[in-house]
Amino acid sequence: MKRLRLMAMVLTVAMVVTLMTGCAGASKKEQVKTATTDAKIPEYLNMTGMPIAKQPITLKVFGSGSANQVDWNTMKVLTQYEKMTNMSVKYDIIEAHAYPEKKNILFASRDLPDFFLRAKFTSADQVNFGTQGILAPLNELIDQYAPNLKALLAKYPDVKKDITAPDGKIYSLPVIRPTPAEKYGVKLYINKTWLDKLSIKVPTTTEEYYQALKAFKEKDPNGNGKADELGWTGDSSVKIIQFLHGAWGLNNAGSTASDIGSITVDKDPAAPGKLRLICTAPYYKEVLEYCNKLYKEGLIDNEVFTVKSASVQNPAKAKDGVLGSFIATADLDSITDNGGDNFVIIPALKGPHGEQMYTNVNTVGYAGVFAISANSKYPEAIMRWVDYLYGEEGSKLIQMGIEGETCKTMPDGKVVYTDLVKKNPQGLDVGTVMGGYTPMNAGQMPTLTSEKFQDLTPEFQDALKQLDKYAVKEVIPFFLHEPKAQDSINTLEPEIINYYKEMRAKFVTGKEPLTKWDEYVSTIKKMGSDELVKYYSDAYEKWKNSK
Repeated sequence: MKRLRLMAMVLTVAMVVTLMTGCAGASKKEQVKTATTDAKIPEYLNMTGMPIAKQPITLKVFGSGSANQVDWNTMKVLTQYEKMTNMSVKYDIIEAHAYPEKKNILFASRDLPDFFLRAKFTSADQVNFGTQGILAPLNELIDQYAPNLKALLAKYPDVKKDITAPDGKIYSLPVIRPTPAEKYGVKLYINKTWLDKLSIKVPTTTEEYYQALKAFKEKDPNGNGKADELGWTGDSSVKIIQFLHGAWGLNNAGSTASDIGSITVDKDPAAPGKLRLICTAPYYKEVLEYCNKLYKEGLIDNEVFTVKSASVQNPAKAKDGVLGSFIATADLDSITDNGGDNFVIIPALKGPHGEQMYTNVNTVGYAGVFAISANSKYPEAIMRWVDYLYGEEGSKLIQMGIEGETCKTMPDGKVVYTDLVKKNPQGLDVGTVMGGYTPMNAGQMPTLTSEKFQDLTPEFQDALKQLDKYAVKEVIPFFLHEPKAQDSINTLEPEIINYYKEMRAKFVTGKEPLTKWDEYVSTIKKMGSDELVKYYSDAYEKWKNSK
């Protein structure tokens, strides 16, 4: 009898473990007992090599696209990878400006895809949907089915810290970006052709930048006899404000600790070890005053607050010969190669108080780009699918495209673009050509970015070295908060963000005078900004003390 009771207990425990670790909706054959080292391999799966699935399987994917990309269902890299893996993937891809709303609707419906690619999940998404059991925990799947990613997380331990939720689970995967080209984010470009024509040196201070834009506007540097020159242009994110932070001593610990993108925290010089909200910092008012001056004098394109994406508009304006300056992340050799003016990067501008920092420095890992739904029947195959992209072959495929078509491997192992990409016979720029092949042209894909797979111009490489001279050394990571803290943040942050964005536009355009600054700061404090910063400060301390 004792033996029978013992067997019954063992069987009960085994059933509970299977139910807890298996994915909802999966058959018993497809479930993996990931809690044990001798876990059963699903019958449909090949553990190594290609194809991944022994028999064809079909998966649904949801993600964020870009304006210069073709339908992902026809992208050549993705269709080739589909044949390699024996996994038919159906992509439902939403353009970036509409993606957040569509994503929220999708989660509310609970009609979820098998996995999310270029997911743009916020910290809140990862914690909320993970702890609610909507996203699958990935730790054990990584351990068993992702040798490439597992090795990278061992190599970059801070990345593992960044993507691990307070409950110890990983709900989304990162892009791992140790290279300078990925480490440094938005960059300020200026028209060197126009500077040379007007005998102006590349600006090094905020005042020199203002004077250069003013000359662009008034002295007809494109020589067409029309007053059609633009100073700075962009989109409604107004990224020039983000770039200017460093000229006023803001963002002194990297890009952002809030992945919303419009609210950032940095280290408070007046309170060592503490964080502060940048949008209410005293010097931030001066940043807005500076941008208001540019806007009033017509040196900021008046379209920026209505344009949702600058990824297509800015290169087009550059090629039209009317653009003086703009923000971008990439190497812009495509503009030069296709008949545009010559643009150069301004490493950092010195502000009126002597500050001169390049602050848009990214963490090595950026989480939230990939996740698996808890109800997918094929989590093991999906993990193998994504792990290939973290390896040498997969990184090359997703970043550079198809060997002999979009790229070629040189004798030293360096991979470069072919003339189809760099000297496109139809005059298409690099981003547009690669947007027909891979979603990586817009970034934020689960892969390892390698210098080996980055065909950068010598000018861009030199510019990266210049950025390094001014770059901040410490970078505040993205935080995954405790669920209770995240719930409070979910309540506080959206209201503050909406108000901040509204007032940012009004202050820059002059619809509200900056004499209302104190009223603006007071309003944000009433909305709970001090409480919000405390949550980030607490998370920062926990991150610093974690292993």
